[in-house]
Amino acid sequence: MKKPFRRWLAALMAASMTLALTACSGGDNSSTASASGDKMFNVVMTSNYSGFDPLRTNDSVSSSVNNQLYETLYRLEDDGSFTPLLAESLPEYSEDGKTVTVKLRSGVTFHDGTPFNADAVINTFNCIKDPDFGSTRASLASSIESMEAPDENTVVFHLSYPDGVFLAKLSHVNSAIVSPTAQQNQDLMVQPCGTGPYKFVSAVSGSNVVLTRNDEYWGQKAQIKDVTYTVITEESTALSRLETGEADLMPSITVENLSRVEAMPNVTLATADTAQIYYMVLRPNSYVNPLMANQDFRTAIAKALDTEGYVNYIMEGHAEHAKSIIGPKIFGYTEEAESSYIGYDPEGAKKLIEENGWADEPITFLIPSNPTYTPMGEYFESNLKAAGFNNVKLETMDWAAWLTESKADNRFDITLAAWSNVTRDGTELLEPNWESTASSRTRINDAEFDALVLESKTTVNDDERIAALEAANKLLMEKAYAVPIMNAEQRYAYNSAYGNVTVNSQGYFYLNEFTCN
Repeated sequence: MKKPFRRWLAALMAASMTLALTACSGGDNSSTASASGDKMFNVVMTSNYSGFDPLRTNDSVSSSVNNQLYETLYRLEDDGSFTPLLAESLPEYSEDGKTVTVKLRSGVTFHDGTPFNADAVINTFNCIKDPDFGSTRASLASSIESMEAPDENTVVFHLSYPDGVFLAKLSHVNSAIVSPTAQQNQDLMVQPCGTGPYKFVSAVSGSNVVLTRNDEYWGQKAQIKDVTYTVITEESTALSRLETGEADLMPSITVENLSRVEAMPNVTLATADTAQIYYMVLRPNSYVNPLMANQDFRTAIAKALDTEGYVNYIMEGHAEHAKSIIGPKIFGYTEEAESSYIGYDPEGAKKLIEENGWADEPITFLIPSNPTYTPMGEYFESNLKAAGFNNVKLETMDWAAWLTESKADNRFDITLAAWSNVTRDGTELLEPNWESTASSRTRINDAEFDALVLESKTTVNDDERIAALEAANKLLMEKAYAVPIMNAEQRYAYNSAYGNVTVNSQGYFYLNEFTCN
């Protein structure tokens, strides 16, 4: 970045911090609104982003930025319905469910001026399908056998099987449509280019991202013109920004700071139900401690974890204790699956440890160092030691590093993870996280599990899908490959000068829907 631009950006951010809690530009959302009359809208994030290519990133912070820059063919609403976005209407299915026709919205252009059309859609899904491309969610295109474009506003997907999750896949942030011109000529991880209501201005890794309104946007124009995402990993410092008016939105608040936020003048605290699950990963093929391949060893770890105590005493009830990997808000959940939950049994854990002489066996416990995971990791480390595991090695690292390191060999035995489940479908939770060819983090490599996942996605019969998902869910818990912890509650806070500020059940927000009071 050149020095004159650095000075301009510093001056712009400094000016925005001196403004009081006022509404933005009188609601004028036209391209003629003067920059001097618009207040910079500041979002503060407590974890860093990994990049801005929606096809190659899957972390929540990057997605919260990408949701403003890119769009999918459809959008999944909180009530479970689908709204056409870049598509003109809901898809048409052939009688056998293997041919899906999507009509596209006309008159849309990417930020670089490239027309949005069928070729752009086909290019995007070819990238997702290409094993050499590096898509984080190749499973989104796994059922696509081929594609064709009868005209520039129509895409026909030919599927290898009737995919009961296909519409949900077309609404996933990791299948957002990218400019084929930009994708070929630049690195979208640092120079994003979509069709969304905001355009990229600049980014400083580990520091901030600056966006500006797309005044040529085809849909609802944003009232807020300029936006800065600032990364502040220390939550107390981030909250101070919110308190003084230097920040306008904090999308995630930990329980311990709720009373502080409630006391802030001109700040609104809000909550929302989510479809997010937090869980413990127990890697049977850890390449660190070979004993992780022993189901009894993993079971001892699972029995040592007081997950319900964490929800009740640390989360103070601001979450729902989970006894199933597939939660109640996810397609495929059954109450019967909870019978396979191992549960907290410290005496049972101690017995296994003592009978097998495992007290001094090393357990490498890797966690991200952010306000959500750090206390969780410390709590469960204490649980493991109390049960008799004397050699637990807790290692913390920043979020971006964890995203990479947790996929490496020889890196951990157990770790903590979460999944927002954007599609709210059980297959789209289990496949990317545990299926052998799709997951690079858990490494369970279980043929029985893989077969159940395949069964769950190769039919459009709901009863058949639920039966397969229930069996796969139970297998994960019975074999102690994963321990469910909690179904999260979304807690966020924002400057009361703004209206219609919502964070949905997937943990996402859409800046162009915010209003100025």
